[in-house]
Amino acid sequence: TSSNKTYDANTTATLDVSSVSYSGLESGDTFSGTYSGVFDNKNVGTGKTVTITPSYTGADVSNYSVTDQASTTANITAKALTVSGITAANKTYDANTSATLDASSVSYSGLVSGDTFAGTYSGVFDNKNVGTGKTVTITPSYSGADVGNYNVTNQASTTANVTAKALTATASAANKTYNGNTTATTTLTFSGLIGTETLGQSVGSTFNNKNVGTGKTVTVNSITLADGSNGGLAANYSISAGQTTTANITAKALTVSGITASNKIYDG
Repeated sequence: TSSNKTYDANTTATLDVSSVSYSGLESGDTFSGTYSGVFDNKNVGTGKTVTITPSYTGADVSNYSVTDQASTTANITAKALTVSGITAANKTYDANTSATLDASSVSYSGLVSGDTFAGTYSGVFDNKNVGTGKTVTITPSYSGADVGNYNVTNQASTTANVTAKALTATASAANKTYNGNTTATTTLTFSGLIGTETLGQSVGSTFNNKNVGTGKTVTVNSITLADGSNGGLAANYSISAGQTTTANITAKALTVSGITASNKIYDG
């Protein structure tokens, strides 16, 4: 008989001759055999043919016309192979979950040298939003002549970051009537939003001074983003202040009253 074995990329079989029977051997004769076996091919399979090659020795060998046992059967089972070493690249928020994987350092632990086995991999983030150490799920596809000889334990996932997308903005400030301070009312128009996403805004801005003037410089000092519509989340974007525009401060109407005159005696 032949022992089952785990795939090892060769056809060598291990035979068991502990129960060998020599039908027709005369009692007391000196006759013995040694046997080697090979599988029909190296690949995984059940009930595979093992061809037996015999060699006979002993003083009475020449007295027999031997009909050999030509073959037996045994199984080759798949070899465990573990995939590791796949990484994912960090990316800037782009409103989708696609991830870019790097398989340049992939490791196939258990792969027999010389076997043809290759993998291609795709990955997706757990969601589209900004975050650190986010889970990227890996989907593998394997190819090569020896794929069927392995029981593969995939690398299920890796991690990477999604960073906020930087926006730019154009500022527009409203004219105002003089009120003794430099506070300005400014609205920003964003550039860089993904698709139809929108964001809310809270803007702090000031005129260059409090006084009446035309085409006065207005500077944006602070911007706070807020969640908008169509999936726009403030956390997925970043923006820096410092935008400038111009607006007017017009004179404030002032009405004079309450002046009185004193009576007097004619004095020419």
